[in-house]
Amino acid sequence: MKTDQMPLVYITNEVAQDTARLLDSFARTRPSEGVVYWFGIEDRSAAVVTTLVVPNADTTGGSIATTPEVNAEAMGVIVGTSLVYLGQAHSHPGPHVKHSCFDDAHTFARFDGAISVVVPWFGRYGLSLDECGIYRHMDGRFREVRNVASHLHIIPGFADFRSIDPKD
Repeated sequence: MKTDQMPLVYITNEVAQDTARLLDSFARTRPSEGVVYWFGIEDRSAAVVTTLVVPNADTTGGSIATTPEVNAEAMGVIVGTSLVYLGQAHSHPGPHVKHSCFDDAHTFARFDGAISVVVPWFGRYGLSLDECGIYRHMDGRFREVRNVASHLHIIPGFADFRSIDPKD
């Protein structure tokens, strides 16, 4: 699948920050990477992340592993809906956000168009696209995305333009 044929993925800031909080939850008791699956609605030009699923992953400071049973349980959340699996976010312990060989081989989202976001510092400081590694699965492998705006946008989940009188 060519880059220009992949849908642009949108995620609200609130869902992105929820992703970071969930990733950080893996590291609360011991330094540990985490993973969150992104599900949503997709058409040819756009996809919107609507739902976060945290699999029962085997995690360590340096890797994440899931079994077919764990992934089937995660996929079961969307059975009977119009939602599709869009990809995932996972965390790394420090500032390094490159997909490792292990990530390439063991990430559950290994299908053309899947997005994989690597969040630094266990997600502890939120999810900011300038600090993350952004990857798309293309032609049978993960490729780092250089032009992030062509692949992933964080958008507001709400906007409030009311004029509020400070006396009220």
